[in-house]
Amino acid sequence: METTQGIGSRPRAIGVSCQGRSDAAFRVRLELPGRGLVDHGVDLDLLPLFPGEQARRFRAANPFGKARILAASRRQLKRELLARGEGASTVVVQRGVDLAPQLTLERAATRGRRLIYDVDDAVWLSGGQTGGHPLSGLKGAARRVRWLAEGAAHTIAGNEILAEHLAAYGGEVTVVPSLVDPADYVVKAHEQGEVVTLGWIGSPTTAPYLGRVAGALERFARDSERPVRLIAVGGTPPELAGVRVEERAWSPEAEGRALAEMDVGLMPLADTPWTRGKCAYKALQYMAAGIPPLADDVGVSAATVEGAGYAVSGAEGWREALEALAADATLRDRLGAAGRRRVEEEFSPARWLPTLAAIVGGE
Repeated sequence: METTQGIGSRPRAIGVSCQGRSDAAFRVRLELPGRGLVDHGVDLDLLPLFPGEQARRFRAANPFGKARILAASRRQLKRELLARGEGASTVVVQRGVDLAPQLTLERAATRGRRLIYDVDDAVWLSGGQTGGHPLSGLKGAARRVRWLAEGAAHTIAGNEILAEHLAAYGGEVTVVPSLVDPADYVVKAHEQGEVVTLGWIGSPTTAPYLGRVAGALERFARDSERPVRLIAVGGTPPELAGVRVEERAWSPEAEGRALAEMDVGLMPLADTPWTRGKCAYKALQYMAAGIPPLADDVGVSAATVEGAGYAVSGAEGWREALEALAADATLRDRLGAAGRRRVEEEFSPARWLPTLAAIVGGE
């Protein structure tokens, strides 16, 4: 929920991000907590770098178009910081404020305000280290992280791996995982249908990880007594022999429909410094919907899915886990119920909003 002014003596903060409203990190780390913080006495006004459709247009544009969209977005955010930022004593910066290498917007957002820095990825890495464009290193990610972390009154890290790195800059660091609101998810009742439905939710940048398990998926499909299909939401999956692949554009509605159809939720990852910093958010979504996740044993994946699914290594591990999950609807129901309970107890807004309210509100 957005507000433009505090109520009485209520703390008022602005939440700023170098992303857009359609980006998962913005929704998960700012928008979802922001709605609940209102009930804990803290008003959080959200200011993304890319409002509306600009994030989508930026990703689709050529280099000249990207530069033009970014310049317009930077000017707009400067105006918003002056207009809507007035009276806010605290700023929550999620990842960063700008994509340009200068720290101009970071300085504008933090000037005269107490800084809370929120990090949910190894954002100090760039270029080939993240699997992104080699020239992305020109954005000065490591310098930006250092500047923000050293100036922060409090840093919020999405997991222990990120927290260990950020603690080196000094200041207080608290681990708050990426949150999932169980109320947003319908729990699946598992049945042994005529088709085995695997599901994956991600983005264009994470879709290549599906290629890492292509062989295991194809072998599983070849040996399966039932047809196998893969629903891929948010990115383009590889072609898989023997698997009926359905690619769907991401939207909240498409995500919900896919979760309702899945028997198993997939979260493949390469083992790199970048992926080790990830917060296993997609696994948490599967768990909230009562779907057992199957993930590569990378970073915090194993700790996240423990008792609710499988974290495995290698093609054989993937194939064996797929066979076990596909064969037994009762097992999927049991793991799904355990995952739902873990989300409610350990990863829900109800669990973490008091902590966030104390940090953002300055208690």
